[in-house]
Amino acid sequence: MPVPRSPNTEQGHSPPLQAGASARGRELLRNNPLFSHLDDGEVDAILAEARVVSYSEGAHIFAKGDPGDSMMAVLHGRVAISDPSSDGRQVLLTVFRDGDVFGEMALIDGKERSANATAAAACDLLVVPRQSFLRLLEHRPDVCLGLMIVLCDRLRRTNEQVEDFAFLGLERRIAKLLLHRLADEMDQTAALRLTIRISQRSLGELVGGSRERINKILHEWRRSGIIVMEHGSIQICDRQALTDLA
Repeated sequence: MPVPRSPNTEQGHSPPLQAGASARGRELLRNNPLFSHLDDGEVDAILAEARVVSYSEGAHIFAKGDPGDSMMAVLHGRVAISDPSSDGRQVLLTVFRDGDVFGEMALIDGKERSANATAAAACDLLVVPRQSFLRLLEHRPDVCLGLMIVLCDRLRRTNEQVEDFAFLGLERRIAKLLLHRLADEMDQTAALRLTIRISQRSLGELVGGSRERINKILHEWRRSGIIVMEHGSIQICDRQALTDLA
């Protein structure tokens, strides 16, 4: 069972939007392409009905089939999106980080959640109710267009993943995923070290490979000086070699 982070930020607890959280929420909306064109009044109108919900690592956020009544933005932490297989295993689909927005499909159709969401690390989420966002869409067609662009981008990524599974071998899929994740990590942290926080289990779920095969390929890369494996992370030592493999 996940352990509450503190008496005031337990699993799923949603305190009122305080000044600090409101400022973080405003900055997040300002930096997100979907909301960047809103004026101060429109941003404040969204935040007035939003709330911050805190989750401990491993905590359940929502499940496939739950009502889709809100969109969420990651203020801090990581959120894993997964889909349960027929034998009960969880297939990891993607991981969202600081500044990412998810659950936007529910804003349009109001239908059930299409996957599970779990806190991959302790996280704070800005939760925007669907009705609040719909009121904004009624008089801001540019936001409607922005939402369509976001959804198209997600669809393109899904199509790319399907193509990779169909046409690329496992080694190329791993290399390609690590390069994508590396770009995301550097955008988030501007880190000088080319380090990706990911476990071998998560990597295997994302690329569709067994832990044994993943481990074999990673150890071959380590011996070749391409990577260094650390606890829960992979450091890229030779980015060009990894690019050539992809």
